[in-house]
Amino acid sequence: IIYTLKYTIKHMDAHNTIRQHFIVGIFSLGLVAILKFLLGNSLTVAFARVSFILLFLILLIGPVMRLKKSTAPFSPSFAPWSWRGELGIWFTLIALTHFIILLTERSFSSLIHLGGSGYSLANLMGLVALFWTLLLAAASFSKVIAILGLDLWKWLHSLTHAIFYLVSGHFIYFQFFSTYGGGPSPDWFGYMAVFMAIIVIWLQLVTLVLMAKKHKEESEVKKIPKSKKI
Repeated sequence: IIYTLKYTIKHMDAHNTIRQHFIVGIFSLGLVAILKFLLGNSLTVAFARVSFILLFLILLIGPVMRLKKSTAPFSPSFAPWSWRGELGIWFTLIALTHFIILLTERSFSSLIHLGGSGYSLANLMGLVALFWTLLLAAASFSKVIAILGLDLWKWLHSLTHAIFYLVSGHFIYFQFFSTYGGGPSPDWFGYMAVFMAIIVIWLQLVTLVLMAKKHKEESEVKKIPKSKKI
């Protein structure tokens, strides 16, 4: 267990390099600039959409690595799992920036209030997702992982899927069910967000089936009796 914990801290999410942070940061801010200046999105919408894309990439890594049987080992820099820490941190920064910009444009009470409509519920989903995101970000540093232990750390990060579904509900509401921002008709990103959500759900189901199949095969192997005495 101690060896596994040390390996995880050294080689996975907790090991964040400056070079990888720079690459992910340029990628994230570049997408924000494209959405803002080339596609005409508002700044808060641009940050929101980039945060969703980063979260989608984070959730792709786990299932893809389970489904892919690599014939050759990855180098540390190109192993997909080695980028989860950077993607997670930048997702947190971009999502938090989206929320801060939003608060500069309108009051918190206008975003969420009891007895409100679906607008308040959608914003509450986004706020809960942001809370868990900040918690996971705080638990992504090597010293914190060492304190929490591998089992608790893995459990916390399993909440990433819950965050994705909360954020997906937040996006889908504003794209398909809200008249806020000019009309109920979704734009291209609304359909893309639905497509990304379907991909994540499909990968989860496929991974679940394969893991169940593997577990069944291992159980059957264990049940095979030893050679009978003659």
